[in-house]
Amino acid sequence: MFLSDREKRIRQKLKDDFVHYAPRCLHIRTKEGRVRPLALNKAQLYIHERLEGQLKEKGYVRALLLKGRQQGASTYTEGRFYWKVTHRRGVRAFILTHLDDATQNLFGMAKRFHENCPLLVKPTTRASNAREIIFDRLDSSYKVSTAGSKGTGRSETLQYFHGSEVAYWPNADSHVAGVLQAVPLLPDTEIILESTSAGAQGRFYEMCMEAHRGHGDYQLVFVPWYWQDEYRKPVPEGFNPTADELSLKREFGLDDAQLVWRRDKIIEFGGNVSQFRREYPFTVAEAFQTEVLGALWTRETIAKNRKARDELPAMKRIVVAIDPAATSKESSDETGIIVAGLGEDDHGYVLADLSGRYKPGQWAAKAVAAYHDYGADRIVGEVNNGGEMVEHTVRTHDSGVAFKAVHASRGKRARAEPIAALTEQGRVHHVGIFEKLEDQLTSWDATGDQRSPDRLDAKVWALTELMLGRVAAGPRIWGG
Repeated sequence: MFLSDREKRIRQKLKDDFVHYAPRCLHIRTKEGRVRPLALNKAQLYIHERLEGQLKEKGYVRALLLKGRQQGASTYTEGRFYWKVTHRRGVRAFILTHLDDATQNLFGMAKRFHENCPLLVKPTTRASNAREIIFDRLDSSYKVSTAGSKGTGRSETLQYFHGSEVAYWPNADSHVAGVLQAVPLLPDTEIILESTSAGAQGRFYEMCMEAHRGHGDYQLVFVPWYWQDEYRKPVPEGFNPTADELSLKREFGLDDAQLVWRRDKIIEFGGNVSQFRREYPFTVAEAFQTEVLGALWTRETIAKNRKARDELPAMKRIVVAIDPAATSKESSDETGIIVAGLGEDDHGYVLADLSGRYKPGQWAAKAVAAYHDYGADRIVGEVNNGGEMVEHTVRTHDSGVAFKAVHASRGKRARAEPIAALTEQGRVHHVGIFEKLEDQLTSWDATGDQRSPDRLDAKVWALTELMLGRVAAGPRIWGG
C-alpha cells in the first residue's frame, strides 16, 4: 500500500498512542445494541496510565486489575492487545476467560475491532475462526480460550496474555504454573489479570495481596465502582441518606444519585451488603472483606432476619444504649449509640445506629436527642470506663431522662452469646441496613482476646436490657 507523507504521520500517531488510537480505530457494541467508537472512560484511562507507567519504568507489564463489574477493564485490555498485535511482527496475544460464554463475547469483541478497523491500519488475515485471528503479513495472532482444562495455553509462546475474571478460574493454580509461564519476562511483554473479587481466597486474592505489599513483579491496579458515570439513579423526592450513607458521601465524595443507585443495587442483592462490596468495592480491603471464623453473627443470618420499617409491630419498650469511648481523640474508638425496641411479638428490633467518633458532650447530645425522637423509655450506658461521668454527661443535656448504668461484670463473649443466640432463633431484626454495625458483628473474633467493638457492645447492651431483663408493660407505637 502506497502511503502519502500525511498518511504516514497519521499511521505513526495511531501506532504510538493508544488513547489517540482507541476512539478512531476501535468500535464496541453498546448495551443498547449499537456499534460505536470506543471512548475510554475514567477507569480505562486510569488503567492505561498505570500500565504505561510500568512499561516505561520496567520495559514490561505485569498487572492485576481489581475492579467492580462492567467498568470496562476487559474491553480496555482487548483493545490494547488488538492494537499491539496489529502493529508488531511475530507476536501473539492469548486471552483466557472463566466461562465459554465470556470467551465467545471477548472474541466477538476482537472480531468487531477488526471488522471496523480503518483500512489505513487494518492488517490482512490468513485465517479467522471461532477462537483465533491470524494476521498473515505480520505473522501475529490473537487467540482466546476458556480456563477449563488444566493444560490450556501451557505449550504456547506468548508476548501478551489477558486473564479475565481470574478469581473465578477453575484450576487457577495450574494455569498460573502453566500458561503464565508461557510469557517470558522480556521487554514489551504483558500479562494483565483482571477480576472482580471472589472473597479472601484463591490465587488471584493471594497475588493481589502480594502486589499490595509491594512484593514481586506485579502491580495492583484498583478501580472503585463510583468512577462510573452511569452508576447513578434519579433522586426521589424526600430521599434521606442513612448515617452510614452520609459517612460514605463524605469519605468518597459521592452525590445522592450515586447513593440511590447503591441502595437499590444492595436491595437487588437481597440486602447482602457483603456481596455488593465484592461486586462494587470502594477499596481493596472492602473487595476482599469476609466474615471472621469464630464470629458470633453471620451476614446470612442478619440478612434473613432483616425487616423493613412498614413490617414493624407496635413497640412495648424502646431504649437507647451507649458504649462510650474512653477518650475523644481522632485515634480513639467510636462511641456506640444504638436505638432498639422490643416488639409486641417479643422480638428485638434495632431501629438506628447513631455511633460515631464524638466528644463526651456530642455523644450525650446524640443519645438524648434519640431518646426523645424515638420516645424511648430509658438510656442505658456502660460505665466501665467513665463511671459516674457517663450519667452526669447525659443529665447535663437533660436531667429528666430515665438513665440506667450497666457494668460489664462478665466477659465480652459471655455477654454477646445470648443476643447472638436470639438472632439465630430469628428473634432479633435490623430495621434497614446498618453497614458498619454489621461489619463489626461479622468480623469480631469472639474466640480471641481482642476488645469487642463499640457498635456491637451498644447493641448487646440494648437488647440485653430489652430481652433478657424485666419487660415493662404498655405498648408504644414507634413513630406514631
